[in-house]
Amino acid sequence: MIATRTWLENRVLPWSAVTSDAGPDAPTIAYAGPAHGIVKIHQMLEKRREALGAVTTSRVQGRADRETLLRGDVLPDADLVAVAGSAAQIARLPRDSALTLPFRLHILASTEDGGDGWRRRMSKSERRCALAFQRTGAWALEVAGDAASLDWFYHRMHVPTMRSRHGARARSESLDYARECLFRKGMLAFVTRDGERVAGMLCRWEPGTGILSVRLVGVLDGLAELYEDGAMRVSDHLILEWASANGVRQVDFGGCEPFLSLGTLQWKRKVGPMGELAPNHLGSLRVWWHARRDTPAVRDFLAANPVVEMTAGGGLRAVYFQDDRRPARLDLAATREGIDGHRVVELDEYFAGVMAPAR
Repeated sequence: MIATRTWLENRVLPWSAVTSDAGPDAPTIAYAGPAHGIVKIHQMLEKRREALGAVTTSRVQGRADRETLLRGDVLPDADLVAVAGSAAQIARLPRDSALTLPFRLHILASTEDGGDGWRRRMSKSERRCALAFQRTGAWALEVAGDAASLDWFYHRMHVPTMRSRHGARARSESLDYARECLFRKGMLAFVTRDGERVAGMLCRWEPGTGILSVRLVGVLDGLAELYEDGAMRVSDHLILEWASANGVRQVDFGGCEPFLSLGTLQWKRKVGPMGELAPNHLGSLRVWWHARRDTPAVRDFLAANPVVEMTAGGGLRAVYFQDDRRPARLDLAATREGIDGHRVVELDEYFAGVMAPAR
């Protein structure tokens, strides 16, 4: 099934292309590849650009000519270019000022040893936060199996949270999919504080692998103060405690893009110290991450957004960028397992032979 979907997306279905601008002082960003990469890759890159103070002002979307693109004949006209495809397809693209990234990573925590081994593997800062949150109320996990609870979670927690966190970019699974593919094959858990439901997680259970995957999450009415009060962070601890006591081998905290600046990745890695390629068809995809032009704005973006790359041997490694004005963001750590070390790339060397254009 995974091989079939990968073949369809990379060889049969049309590829999409999108380019967006955020004004003269920000890098233009382009994506080409399978259509779902517009949401997972391009919109994420736009948000990273916005984190540097540049709001998207225009966006042009269409179709990409797959073969012309893969021959390197015509590349998207943007400062930063991401192309997604199979490993073989991405290997055909130029190597200058480019890295090969995984399309999607998953962060997991082991619970198979039972007891509180999962807690000892957490970061020290996360353990301190958990102790602090315990003083803010009586937190507990409530497992619910009725359809009414699913509907309530979806409409009162998940959808409002996606809307408040992502605005117009909010995307999620339909309620029908959540019911048939997650709820009937997994578990719905609510986080309660002093007896009141304040957050929830809809998880898929894979008995063959022993993995419990957190798929949909949310806080009540999407309220920002519940995030600040720690409802979602407490949920990670409670689900790990439940998993450890109920024979679960690993908890998969879900997927994220291979950019270490993402808050979701930094959050998840503190509770799930293992990073690996996505276990579904997305794990076979690669991203060609290319800086087409050497400008101050491009350098700012690269230095602020270190990545996880694929090594020649098929492993994962963190990559940080720096130059005389921009120090490497080594404070943005990768996971402690699964991502083997890091390297620091000098931007002057990275851009060797690349001329800054007049704009």
